[in-house]
Amino acid sequence: MKQQKNMMLYVNLFWMAGIFVLNYFYQKNGFDFSLKCITSAAFVVQGILNFLYARSVKKPDLRFDISMTLGLFLACMGDVLIGYDFIVGAATFAAGHICFVIAYGFLQRVRLSDAGISGVLFCGAACFLLFSPLLTFEVPVFRAVCVVYALIISAMLGKAAGNCLREPGLCTGVLAAASALFFFSDLMLVFDWFIGRWDWTDHACMGTYYPALTLMALGMLLHTQKPVSAADR
Repeated sequence: MKQQKNMMLYVNLFWMAGIFVLNYFYQKNGFDFSLKCITSAAFVVQGILNFLYARSVKKPDLRFDISMTLGLFLACMGDVLIGYDFIVGAATFAAGHICFVIAYGFLQRVRLSDAGISGVLFCGAACFLLFSPLLTFEVPVFRAVCVVYALIISAMLGKAAGNCLREPGLCTGVLAAASALFFFSDLMLVFDWFIGRWDWTDHACMGTYYPALTLMALGMLLHTQKPVSAADR
């Protein structure tokens, strides 16, 4: 069993390295759409592999793994759709984030502290989206879409941070770091799309986006391999 665990960890690390290389060439080649689709599909495959591993070792509760895998798939679909329609793509991403929030809730039940962290994050994000003079929304509904999206991703990061603070560990730490990277990546996306003054924002967005998703997939494996604690019950 230990050998199987180590093999899966090596597979994940190898796969993550491949995603980082693909991400580099994706940006190096002018954000080529085909490379984007391949790189996004790669983190979905990683999630599926970790889900199948969880099943193979007869993990008693697969709700976390199912929600995470669905979230990864929806993130991949959002990557494809947002280039054609911002609202449809953002809605797909938002659905993926909701899956991640639900998955984190399967790790530990939702507590008031989670809502407190999420509330602080959302207040900051909403104030920026509503009042910053730097932002320009040529289509007014885009601002509302961004505010709703900010609420969901704030809930995701707040829940991940709350889980990590209550039960520090490799799994919760990786998921919290991944969620923070995702939050930052989305902020950079807003900078790129609705401010557009700086050339580095698109690179900052994608440079943190793919590490976030592959770390989330890794978190699935780490949760399967860790001992069951009282917080998981």
